[in-house]
Amino acid sequence: MIHNINKKNQTLFILFAICFQSFFSFGQIDLSDQAKKSYYTNPILPGMNPDPSICRVGNDYYMVTSTFGYYPGLPIYHSRDLVNWERIGYGIHSPEQLKLRKDTKDNLNLFAATIRYNNGVFYIINTNVGRHHEDRNFVITATNPAGPWSEAHYIEGAPRIDPSLFFDDNGKVYYTGNDVPKNPVWKNHRNIWIQEIDPITWKLVGEKVTVLNPGDYYRGFMLAGEETEMLNHYEGPHIYKKNGQYYLLVSHGGTSWNHAVSIWKSEKIMGPYEYYDKNPIVTNRDYPHDNYIHHTGHADLVETQNGEWWMVLLGSRPYGGEYTNMGRESCLVPLNWSGTWPVVNPLGPKGRVMPFHKRPYLENYPFSEEKVRDNFNDKDLELFWNFIQVPTEKWWNLENPKGKLKIKLRPFEVDTYSENPSFIARRQTYKNFTAVTKMEFSPTSENEMAGMLLSRDVYNQFQVLSTLKNGEKYVQLIQKEVVTDTTQKLIAEKKLTKNTLYLKITALEQRLDFSFSEDGETWEYLAKNIDASVLSNALSMGRFTGTFIGMYATSKDKTSDNFALFDWFEYSGY
Repeated sequence: MIHNINKKNQTLFILFAICFQSFFSFGQIDLSDQAKKSYYTNPILPGMNPDPSICRVGNDYYMVTSTFGYYPGLPIYHSRDLVNWERIGYGIHSPEQLKLRKDTKDNLNLFAATIRYNNGVFYIINTNVGRHHEDRNFVITATNPAGPWSEAHYIEGAPRIDPSLFFDDNGKVYYTGNDVPKNPVWKNHRNIWIQEIDPITWKLVGEKVTVLNPGDYYRGFMLAGEETEMLNHYEGPHIYKKNGQYYLLVSHGGTSWNHAVSIWKSEKIMGPYEYYDKNPIVTNRDYPHDNYIHHTGHADLVETQNGEWWMVLLGSRPYGGEYTNMGRESCLVPLNWSGTWPVVNPLGPKGRVMPFHKRPYLENYPFSEEKVRDNFNDKDLELFWNFIQVPTEKWWNLENPKGKLKIKLRPFEVDTYSENPSFIARRQTYKNFTAVTKMEFSPTSENEMAGMLLSRDVYNQFQVLSTLKNGEKYVQLIQKEVVTDTTQKLIAEKKLTKNTLYLKITALEQRLDFSFSEDGETWEYLAKNIDASVLSNALSMGRFTGTFIGMYATSKDKTSDNFALFDWFEYSGY
């Protein structure tokens, strides 16, 4: 098991943290400009960015994260220093790529991806759990990581989730994944398997070998008395080769509080693999649930051009208690691999992901930050905007009229992951934030609604919408919460006199204020101090996702020719 922090290191770390208190801002750790020269803060990719996978090409680093039912899928990020990242494109950017079939109720549900580079080609291997076929693991390729990416090459005979590719130095390529054993010892018992794969036909060849079975440790020394909780869900396997040895990195314990990462090694790729007696090499599972970073796991490793090793992995930031509204985010932690086995966070509490770490020995390379205000002046949507599911029609446009985002009202609501509603949203990336928009909308019936939506999933959301009631215009605050009631609940409403409406949502950790204005100057509260914790991992059904905020329009199961015009949308954090 992971070592306890010895008293000397713990004392040094506490003193170090106290010295940095002056650099911390309320609700979110923020290093001073001077400290940023030597340290960085986690997460490096805030907001819903789980299951990070990374590769390096020369001096450039590329990372991909999970998107589940959001489209475009699989964002591609680029960095030169491992700390500053820019989104450059998406792996899934075209409705045709995945060959989804509506006659079989296929939909988008992209789990953990792996990105690799070999001989001038980038590869992403991924699972679309929404594909209602036996073969749902696929590979896409590109010569430019920003895209375009190829159509999906589906892999026959590759069950379950979390596929990865390993390009050996002898020219062979191997697939790794997880699977349910024939005779599981407990409910969430999963094995890790390896098989050679042909990189031209993408067919599995040779023998499929189960290389890790957590049942082997069920009554052993690994986690005596906690086997079914800590050894469940072996997943996220990645292979690395160092000094002639093969290393197999695996996540386990589920993707919540017990998440952890362990490592094995072997002289042969098909094993047998030797267990590291200091596993897991990283976890925050025994920290309090309100620790700054939790849920740490699902990792990938990268070596810099300077010979440093680093780990990217997911983690969540609880706030206001153990509530993780933003979902699972991507973090970075240093790795010392000078010996036989890697040591995570060697200069601090070993095996721990901390709020800040010493920067990589790479030149600082910042990018311009994403827009705070989108005025919708470009011909295409910014890369930070996302949809739920793949649009089957173009129900939005930025050209008529220019300088506005026009969203068509359609019958779909945000109440299922199998349809594509008229919802355009971006990730919540700050604990404290303000989101504001200006909208022009003239409802013609009570089923027509448009405005802002703050949504963790299809069951837990806050809707701030303009609509008609008894022939008069209203702005309404509607809450959905699956824990107590799956129906919509009207929290507050106020009459309107104009078609132009400004909407604002302000978050101070787990407290939300909703306000509106008809002239952009005089604001009125719709509701204050509303509990936001229903958007968290602890209370929502969307345990894999994170909260999104954006613009929404619906005609609620009826056809409509109406539309809403959005002049701009502003999102800022503090």
